[in-house]
Amino acid sequence: MYKFYLKNTKTELEMKLTRLLSAGVLLLLFACSKKENPKSVQSGLVEKTQVETDSIQKEEEVPPKKESINLFTLFPKDSSDVAFVSLSDIYPVNDEKDTLILPNIEKLGKYNAQYFTFDKNYRKRFLSKTNISETDSVFVFDYAKNKLASFAVKSLKTAAMLNGYSSEEDWPYRTLDFMIGFEINKKHLNGFSKYFRDALVYIGKENPFSTDGLKPIVWKKIASKEYPSKPIKNEDRDLLENMVTGNTYLFKTEMHHYFLQEYLDDDKTIYARRLLVTDSKIKDIIIEKLYAQSEDTSPAPLNYEEGYNTINQWTGKLFKNKPTVVFGFEYISFGCPVISIIDKSNEEIFLQCDNRH
Repeated sequence: MYKFYLKNTKTELEMKLTRLLSAGVLLLLFACSKKENPKSVQSGLVEKTQVETDSIQKEEEVPPKKESINLFTLFPKDSSDVAFVSLSDIYPVNDEKDTLILPNIEKLGKYNAQYFTFDKNYRKRFLSKTNISETDSVFVFDYAKNKLASFAVKSLKTAAMLNGYSSEEDWPYRTLDFMIGFEINKKHLNGFSKYFRDALVYIGKENPFSTDGLKPIVWKKIASKEYPSKPIKNEDRDLLENMVTGNTYLFKTEMHHYFLQEYLDDDKTIYARRLLVTDSKIKDIIIEKLYAQSEDTSPAPLNYEEGYNTINQWTGKLFKNKPTVVFGFEYISFGCPVISIIDKSNEEIFLQCDNRH
């Protein structure tokens, strides 16, 4: 979770741990709470990498589309009864003292400024700049629990909160040190995932989420020869040049087949995974993704590898008006998790997670 400081503050270490848990939202998907390198030694089939044998195929890449929907994350504010939705990613502030965005922080004082709600004028400006109306609703959907809650914007307070990487020691606080968004009482979110890590937030007129239900991917090991034959993209070929192939996995649904190939480094730890999703009937490859180790990301463990309750990869109908999605293959330290749409549009939706790391 994000780290917050009030008069009765926790230690800095405790607060940082709280901050880190929050970014794991999603998706699991995805998260700062798990930003440590989860690579592990894999037993089983190890072959020469396909990088050495696949022919180079020059294809016209379709660039990802701009996010067609703004999704936000939700996290608890320390041990209080507040759950906070930060919208700072669409309401950016600069490092200067802008009294049109925030009131005079120094007048509020070191402690009162760490979390405060907006008066009418600041709220009005915030809603105007984010294109949010008082008649809109805030929809909170927990895809793991398949639970949906909605709140009228006019019923929610707008607040500013010191971000998780700032503290009393940074006084006087800068405008840039704050997250700005809505507060929701936790009592209205009973039954949601712990720390709201599987919750997505949308703000608008109508609920975009489908309650048909996502499902965890249950991977099954298969022989490497069953992995579809498709030349690796040139840019991915360079990343995998010195890797060897590890285990190969498959998951099937009525609509799609999900193939996953692992690539190992010299220490036989997982460096990358390559995902191919095919049409279950005509076997046509719909999307191709490579999830590789980097300064910003590391491959997330496969579902149930670290216990029955450890679920990272999800697929299914998340949105009413979009095709099936898949996500949860990376832990992300810098930036925000991504949801991939399974169709030829190559659309990816990045969460607005306000990651200050």
